[in-house]
Amino acid sequence: MKERIALQLGASPWQPSRSVRMVRELNFYDVPTEGVLRRRFSPSYYFFACIDGVASEYSLWVYAPIGWSEARQLKRLETTKLRNFEVGLLVNRPLLAVVASEQGGILHRVQVQVTEPLKVEEPRLAKTAWETVTQEIKAEAGAIERMAFC
Repeated sequence: MKERIALQLGASPWQPSRSVRMVRELNFYDVPTEGVLRRRFSPSYYFFACIDGVASEYSLWVYAPIGWSEARQLKRLETTKLRNFEVGLLVNRPLLAVVASEQGGILHRVQVQVTEPLKVEEPRLAKTAWETVTQEIKAEAGAIERMAFC
């Protein structure tokens, strides 16, 4: 099992902690929106992507653990082959999803897993991740509310 990426609340999604560094930027829209991160002092690699809200106040990002050979393929592929390969990286592996804001960086994180094949144009991953994040935030808010009455 590959290690999960370390994320710090408030950090930029493309630089989620001091323990990782970007080794390859794959897409850019005002900020890096897709790329490969490598854990410092370790051979652990992660693919990250903004899957919703890139031009909005709040955005949804995912991080997938990948192997060295997958990181190398991401460096070599282009256009449609790259997009299809990226989609394959987000299926049948544990993903960490985060909600981030322009001003506040990473606000919330949650584990997500997509088990069905995705088509490049399908928003199913974003929908699943948003639903999981929303459920977890509501559960945490409910627990805090119940604690307030104690």
